[in-house]
Amino acid sequence: MNNDTYIVNTKENTWSNKIIDSIKGVADVGLDWDVQKTPMVALLEGKYPLPIESHVSVNRSDSSQSIGVVGAGYEPIQNSRIWEAMHNSLEGTQHEVVGGGYTHNGGRVFIQTKVTAEDFTVNGDVFDNYITFYSSHDGSSAFELFDTSVRMICQNTFRLAKQNGGKVFKLRVRHTRNAEVRFENVMQHLEVMFENRRRQYGKLNDLAQVGMEYNDMIAWATSFYTKTNKLATIASNKAHETRRLSRVGAGNNGETAYDLFNGVTDLLTHGDRHSKRDRAAVWRSSELGAAATQKADALEQLTTYRGHHIARGLELIRNGETSLVA
Repeated sequence: MNNDTYIVNTKENTWSNKIIDSIKGVADVGLDWDVQKTPMVALLEGKYPLPIESHVSVNRSDSSQSIGVVGAGYEPIQNSRIWEAMHNSLEGTQHEVVGGGYTHNGGRVFIQTKVTAEDFTVNGDVFDNYITFYSSHDGSSAFELFDTSVRMICQNTFRLAKQNGGKVFKLRVRHTRNAEVRFENVMQHLEVMFENRRRQYGKLNDLAQVGMEYNDMIAWATSFYTKTNKLATIASNKAHETRRLSRVGAGNNGETAYDLFNGVTDLLTHGDRHSKRDRAAVWRSSELGAAATQKADALEQLTTYRGHHIARGLELIRNGETSLVA
């Protein structure tokens, strides 16, 4: 991982900078520092300081490193308060912190906890499910909750739950009279998340019963990765790599729509084997960025729009071959 990303986990995986037996506080996940607001100045003609009143720099207390620029009215919530708020908000539930860390040099932070609700299996595969509390000190996002599933045999991940309309779960922050910070709507979100888990795992079990031929897998994946009406080489390469992973990936047989879904999550979780992208960038996209959204979308596209994508993919491939011949 690059130095701008730091990840700690209690289970062995390919991403973490550090594996520890248990996580008891912010120090265990590299968040034992505060956020400080620092005034900024502009240098006129390179030498005359002019105070900038509208914005401030956000700096880490341990290194003085700037991790973002925000409006002057911004009031940071310290990592220790985020930790306290998470536990206060989950009071009464059986939960265990299993991961945490930061990206963008600390500009964005996360804490991952396992909230025991019920266990899920698909086609004999065991899944672990985690709730991720995610926020930023650089003003890039509000407090959010993610429901993340991990297929244990291969460590592929995918995000299970979004609200109606595709919106993420945002947390309302309340400052109490005794200076505590609480997330007000966690329990409501968890109720929706857990119900959504049951529906999504039901869909996965259904996909495990749907056989798919080689050509249909290639066609579906071609359409899924192609956002325009013209087949591009990169989309074609992703489609063929996804089909390969659906056959040779851990626990896969290359025979069902569930295998194909696992091919998608494998590619988007671990990255293309031919790619030279930094592992930190792959992880950020997989868990918090565009790839996370794409993995969540794959289940819906395989369940509801499978036939549409196969037909569209075949047409894209035919037109692409025609263009090559012409």
